[in-house]
Amino acid sequence: MESEGSKEEPERMETAEDQSESDESSDEDDELQQQITELRSEVDKNPYYYDGHVKLIKVLKQCGELKQLREARKVMSELFPLTEEIWTDWLQDEIPLISSDEERVMVTKLFDKAVQDYLSIPLWLEYVQFSIGEMAKEGGIDHIRSTFERAITAGGLHMTKGASLWEAYREFENAILSGLQPSIGSIPSPEQQSQIEEQINRISTLFKRQLAVPLMDMEDTYEEYQQWVSDDIDVQTQKAYEKAVAKLKVLKPYEEALLAADIPRLAEYQSYIDFEVTQSDPSRIQCLFERAIQENCLVPDLWVQYTKYLDMDLKIPSLALEVYERGVRNCPWCVELWTGYLRALERAERPQETIKGCLNKALSVGFTQASDYLQLYTAYCDYLRRKIKWEEGNIQNVEEFRNECEKAIDYLYTAFGNDGDPLCTLQQYWARIEAKQCKNMAKARELWNQVMTAGFGNQAQMWMEYFNLERAHGDNKHCRKLLQQAVNSVNDWPETMCETYINFEREEGTLSQYDIAVTKCTAQLNRVKERRAKAAEKKAFEDTKKDRMEKKPGKRPEHKPQKPRGGPKQQEQQQNFQPIPTVLDKKEPKRPIGQKTTEKATPSLPSKEPTPNVFKTPPPPGYKPRQTEVEEPPSKRMKTLEKTESQISQDVTEHGANERTVFLSNLAYSVEEDKIKGIFSECGEIVDVRLIKNFKGLSKGYGYIEFKTSRSAENALKKDRLSVEGRPVFVSPCMDKDHKTKQFKFSSSMEKNKLFVKGLPFSVTEEALRTIFGQHGKLKEIRLVTYRSGAPKGLAYVEYENEADAGHAVLKTDGLHIEDHTISVAISNPPQRKVPVKERETSSFIASLGGGKKETTERGKARTQLSMVPRALQSCGAPSKPAAAGNKADTSARAPSDNPGEQKLSNSDFRKMLLKN
Repeated sequence: MESEGSKEEPERMETAEDQSESDESSDEDDELQQQITELRSEVDKNPYYYDGHVKLIKVLKQCGELKQLREARKVMSELFPLTEEIWTDWLQDEIPLISSDEERVMVTKLFDKAVQDYLSIPLWLEYVQFSIGEMAKEGGIDHIRSTFERAITAGGLHMTKGASLWEAYREFENAILSGLQPSIGSIPSPEQQSQIEEQINRISTLFKRQLAVPLMDMEDTYEEYQQWVSDDIDVQTQKAYEKAVAKLKVLKPYEEALLAADIPRLAEYQSYIDFEVTQSDPSRIQCLFERAIQENCLVPDLWVQYTKYLDMDLKIPSLALEVYERGVRNCPWCVELWTGYLRALERAERPQETIKGCLNKALSVGFTQASDYLQLYTAYCDYLRRKIKWEEGNIQNVEEFRNECEKAIDYLYTAFGNDGDPLCTLQQYWARIEAKQCKNMAKARELWNQVMTAGFGNQAQMWMEYFNLERAHGDNKHCRKLLQQAVNSVNDWPETMCETYINFEREEGTLSQYDIAVTKCTAQLNRVKERRAKAAEKKAFEDTKKDRMEKKPGKRPEHKPQKPRGGPKQQEQQQNFQPIPTVLDKKEPKRPIGQKTTEKATPSLPSKEPTPNVFKTPPPPGYKPRQTEVEEPPSKRMKTLEKTESQISQDVTEHGANERTVFLSNLAYSVEEDKIKGIFSECGEIVDVRLIKNFKGLSKGYGYIEFKTSRSAENALKKDRLSVEGRPVFVSPCMDKDHKTKQFKFSSSMEKNKLFVKGLPFSVTEEALRTIFGQHGKLKEIRLVTYRSGAPKGLAYVEYENEADAGHAVLKTDGLHIEDHTISVAISNPPQRKVPVKERETSSFIASLGGGKKETTERGKARTQLSMVPRALQSCGAPSKPAAAGNKADTSARAPSDNPGEQKLSNSDFRKMLLKN
């Protein structure tokens, strides 16, 4: 019984372990199924989500869902060109499952599609190896040789990897030669001998073909050929080999530059291509383009350069169409590729349905600019125009052209408004076709009227285009009417339109019509001159007024404004009060003989040093003397011992320290100088850290850091917007206040290598964004936009090294879900910033509702403010506006002036004016 019980216990334990493993595998399967469902939802929502397709394929492979895996791979291959790794993984999964000829044909088609996406030597080797498996079939050897020839054509010129294709080809032919050799001791029949000689010639030909191609380590191939022929190499092969070696020496620096550079090596490839183009070897140029595209598949300029070479130089339509198809799959946002594709289809004489399908496919991509759609529609309209046989009167094609033009105009206006076709180029193009080819001037005039009513009626260039069309294909009556409208409407170049109108009547009209034209043009030009004169006068007045506002007459530069003290009423009184200028009495100079004594003599300039026993007018109520006249209380004396903000700024700008000093702002009030020194000490040796503090000794949130060298200051500027105690610290160069100008740090124009991301959760970090966007290209900078307090705004800018990576990232990340937010990603194109305050018109005052009249005088003081200056002085406190002609100015009411020809007042004059009131 004990033995039976001991046997049952291990069995129960094994059963429990199996049950546990079964539960764990079930949980894993459920988790994988949930991932598949989520990834399918994301891919269905955004079919161009590249990473979603890759993740879905990976999870399906883990689950072993072969049917779903095949379908997912097929969908991805139709949307995107697949990399060498994805194709290799797919083919390695399919090859072991071949059990019939149909499945072998399917895998062969997969190989054909794989080698078309990019140039891949490993994939070609796998392809020929797979083809060798059909050697026993009828025609199998010929099929294998055909595959090898395709591989040699595609990659046999690859200087670093092409030799492997040649060697594999020779090994295959050597294996066939070994099979043809008779057994030992037997004599081959004449038929066998013929086959052996033919096979030897085939192998010899392969050696000769390879030796004529400049490849790395071709010396080893030459030695192998010498051993194989066991005789002297013929002269022609020797010359071809020497020529290839010389070519290799020329190309070797370019190959070494590629080996030394890091992928994607675009600059090195570009210089290599430029050199090969000068050598005019189409096969080598094509192979080099394919090598460059393999590593730079998302660079549209490279695709455009490649397709342009195929269209203009090589001129093989079938080859060009294949490259265009691959190009628009890699860079669907490039409109130049789509328009070139349309023209390539036309060159290949493909049916209109195919070209129309290409247009619809391009329109579904979703370009970011209206000009791209305009360029695409124009290219298709060009195709329709060329398709029309004008001599045959093909009305159906003409109507198709008209409908497409109208459709394009409506689409652009509906989607982009007036920005869709800002110069109305499609209407002009359509009008020229109607006038020249269709002889339909009524339709042409209708189209041009639409152009003029769209906002071009005041531009001379548009009127000249309209007039030239009318004169070439219309009549004089409409030309005359058109010119008369133009003369009255143009405001940019009226002289040009008037001259055109007069010349037209001189050449085509009667004398009376010529006189009418001269009269109308003369009158219009006179009106234009009057308008220009008024505009110039108005501008001069505004400039003068602006200069007066900037100069602020009456300001005494020798006295600095004092900080207001006391309560609100006292501060207001001090702001409104204008100090009475103290004029010191001096002994009058001797008068010339015969000059009468006047009551108001011209006073001399005030002296800087006061003289004793000087009479001073009593100050008005509320006036307080300046700080230099009153001794400060002891509680105020400590402030004078500390440097004020202006003094610190002045110390910073002296002795050429600007270049070594940076200005910090938006600091937290709790940050101490020691902490700032610890943060910025890594930038270089610090001479001094000066925080600006108030009278209580508390930080104002900004200050200066002076370094020992200017390079250290430059390093500190790189820490701009560094987060310190939760607030972004602004680090800027130290400049004089007089020369400081407000400049926005970041570009306000379109930056195609920078993305604007919005809709981010506030909890997202820079590291998280770097993980998300870093997989689409090399990042240059990521900047999270925050408020001055450091709180996030949910916005960010992601900058890539090049435009191609940025464009690729837009397609893959726009609409991506992060936490519970859906982000929006677009190319950075901020709106134009507002005009700076200094450049605004000084008269652009807008009163608030209920605020009353708040216009300011030339002294910058509101008219509604209460002035404590006596009325007798208030009328002469500031230079008055020039009096009208014929009015006599009262010399007793004039204030002292710097003009030596103007009479000045003495202290006694001021005293008398005060006593009058």
